[in-house]
Amino acid sequence: MRFVVRLFSVAVAGTLLLLTFAGNANAQYTSSVGLKPSSGKAGSSFTISWNFYPCATAITFSWNGTPMWTANASLDQTSGTVAATVPAGAQPGTYPVTGTCTNARTKLPLTASSRFTVTATPTTTPPPPTTTTPPVVTTRPTRPGTTTTPPPTITTPPSTTTTPPTTTTPPTTPGTPTTTSTEPKPGELVLDRPSIQPGESLAASGRGCQPGRVVTLTSDGAEVGSAVTDGSGAFTAPVEFTRIEAGRHTVVAECGVRLTGAVDQVVTRSSGGQTGTLVVLVFFVLAGITVIRFR
Repeated sequence: MRFVVRLFSVAVAGTLLLLTFAGNANAQYTSSVGLKPSSGKAGSSFTISWNFYPCATAITFSWNGTPMWTANASLDQTSGTVAATVPAGAQPGTYPVTGTCTNARTKLPLTASSRFTVTATPTTTPPPPTTTTPPVVTTRPTRPGTTTTPPPTITTPPSTTTTPPTTTTPPTTPGTPTTTSTEPKPGELVLDRPSIQPGESLAASGRGCQPGRVVTLTSDGAEVGSAVTDGSGAFTAPVEFTRIEAGRHTVVAECGVRLTGAVDQVVTRSSGGQTGTLVVLVFFVLAGITVIRFR
């Protein structure tokens, strides 16, 4: 019975001893991080103070999760300081500064952190401009004198009569065709002359065809010209008639659609008929004189 009591007492004492050692061991695990100062603007400097035990490796400090600084730590060196700088691109706000090392006993991370507040850069307002008020100058009134005002001189400017220049319009010679420069409308064929004489040039302009289309111009069944339309479906082509026939001629342009225009061919009569008539009259006059003389 005594043996059992002694055995129970030894077991209780051993358990209490183990709990005491475990408590002491856990109490020896320390980790803390301090910042001085704990706020500042981007690019400013501050100091990190640390207390870690037990560390088997150097302490790595990170800014908002990004490793940036390190400090030597060991079982003998359990605390210290390290200089740090706020990242230049840090925006105003609060960021964690965390220190981490490997626990020499448990081989697990030993971590502690603190928070740094980034303040906004103060805006400097330039001082208002200084306005200098000029001194007030007081002028004593001068004794009035006699002022003689001469009578005003009235000058009448000479009247200028401007005669507008006379524009002389040269007379239009009958039978001379005029040139037109009317821009064609979609679906229209325009000829640059209403009438032509043999040997004169003639051009046809049209609009409303498909772009890049070959245009064939005909008159009275004969081809008189051709062209290729541009990107807007317009074209301009010279027109040459193969036959000279007085009167109105219709010009047809085929380009997927049918465009028509008209022009007059004018054929000038020669003076040969008048010469023949004059010769006949002279012949009769001479014949009459001959008959009178013989009588």
